[in-house]
Amino acid sequence: MPLSVLLRASHGRLSRSLGQRLLLLALGIVVLLGLIGICLKPGSSFAEVLKRAGPNVAPTLIAGLGMTCIIYTGAIDLSIASIVAVAGSVFGIAVHRGLPPSICFFACSLTAAGLSTFNGWTIRATRLPPIIVTLAGLALYRGLALILADSAVPSFPGYFSIPGEALHLPGKVYPGWLLLGAVLVAVGWEWSARTPRIWQALGSNEEAVRLAGIAPSRVLQSAFLVGGLFLGLASLIYVTRVTSIEPSRLALGFELSVIGAVVLGGTNIFGGEGSFLGTILGAFFLHFVGEALIFADISAYWQEVITGMVILSVIGADCAMHRKRKRMEELA
Repeated sequence: MPLSVLLRASHGRLSRSLGQRLLLLALGIVVLLGLIGICLKPGSSFAEVLKRAGPNVAPTLIAGLGMTCIIYTGAIDLSIASIVAVAGSVFGIAVHRGLPPSICFFACSLTAAGLSTFNGWTIRATRLPPIIVTLAGLALYRGLALILADSAVPSFPGYFSIPGEALHLPGKVYPGWLLLGAVLVAVGWEWSARTPRIWQALGSNEEAVRLAGIAPSRVLQSAFLVGGLFLGLASLIYVTRVTSIEPSRLALGFELSVIGAVVLGGTNIFGGEGSFLGTILGAFFLHFVGEALIFADISAYWQEVITGMVILSVIGADCAMHRKRKRMEELA
């Protein structure tokens, strides 16, 4: 299939199946909000539930926007939680050294963005599958976070304390505004720029991209670069929400929530199809699932089980559906 055809197919248009997914997610969010309203206890405020939704979902959603860029190309990054841990260690070290908050924030974001970009460069240089490179990074970066902390802080106690309100501004005061800015940039860029469509074209047909004179490896690396910029902002919000940073435990399981939000939003796990709007709805859907379980007084252990089952079921069903579609296309 020519590259021009692939680009036209994705230019500002949603496939019928993706449109249906977005509609179902929107309806699902409405249903979940209704259940939360029914389960609210006397004295609780429904407005407060809505008010805290944005700040609470911000790290997952913004990282999900970055992951969407990467999955568009048919790749995936399993190391993002460990990257957040490294960014947290760098932030903690900067705070420990008494650096100004602005420098601490910049160092945190730059670390996350740089490591994601490094993943893309490594994949391009070694030509190894992205899942292999980032799976290795999952362990490597977590170890790097601990090594950095232990080397920079004598007798490192296993955690960094983050005192002072100024160091928590991005995560506690401005996360909603940062989220709004990221969403507006992502959605506006997807509907007006060519790059996201080239990423999707790579995920749909690598050969068409190559025949059009575009190097697939460079396209893939650009997706990791942009994904890293979103991850840098998400890391900053995530790290500055907590008062204690433990590199060994920080952001454990974060990648599952992020990938779950992206796939739940209709982005094809094998690449070539999806939308930032779907990722936004997917992240809010998962957030409100958790909120509904809390207000229904479900045990914290069962909350983890149920949320994990929802994510696993969606990803499994999505893989099966797209695998079947791909086989049908091959037979056609």
